[in-house]
Amino acid sequence: MSPINSVNATRLDTKRELAKAKTRRALLKSALQLYSLEGACGMSMNKIAKGAGIAQPSFYNHFDSVEELQSELSRQLKDNYLSPMRMAWIDMLKDYAALSKEEFNQRCQHCLTMIFAAACQNIVLFQRLIEDSLCLGSPTEHKVLGRLITDVREEWTKIFIQGLQSAECSFEESDVHLCVDSASAQVHELILGCHQGRYSQQQAIAMLCKNFDGLFGGFFINNEQVISS
Repeated sequence: MSPINSVNATRLDTKRELAKAKTRRALLKSALQLYSLEGACGMSMNKIAKGAGIAQPSFYNHFDSVEELQSELSRQLKDNYLSPMRMAWIDMLKDYAALSKEEFNQRCQHCLTMIFAAACQNIVLFQRLIEDSLCLGSPTEHKVLGRLITDVREEWTKIFIQGLQSAECSFEESDVHLCVDSASAQVHELILGCHQGRYSQQQAIAMLCKNFDGLFGGFFINNEQVISS
């Protein structure tokens, strides 16, 4: 093959790869819209392909199955949508035992502001993720996306356990799960309450900060490591 033909072939391959990547993104966007509106059960191959503007058989040029697409979508949501929530929680609880009440309150406000912002950028999706996390026992529910919120909550629990261990606190793991589940349930409910206009985000965060101090402080009180006033 001549140098010119080789260059042309390379350009053609590049164009094809770019076109394929564009279609793949369109399929993921279509799937996300369907998931937000109809849940995982509404994500049929035909609907996803139609939303992306391609014929259903062409779907297989990009994904082997709807389940594979869901796995990719799950990874993207964790990285791009839920990651701020995960990192905010980490920042709030690191060195918790050494924080003053004022320092913890500042971290708590920062953490919750980030979580509220992440949720409110796509409140419909957030509501769907919460609903599906409560339906994991259903045999008809696709669990890849339904587990996202649960996975984040489990990660929060592991982070808090690590913090307690580093502070040499004695604790029951079941108590940590209870604490984290209670905290996350309050956050989820108040985010939805703000969206519905029942109160302001500032009011919700102030209430959550007060509640979190009580929830998390108990672990250190039991070890005579009370957060200083």
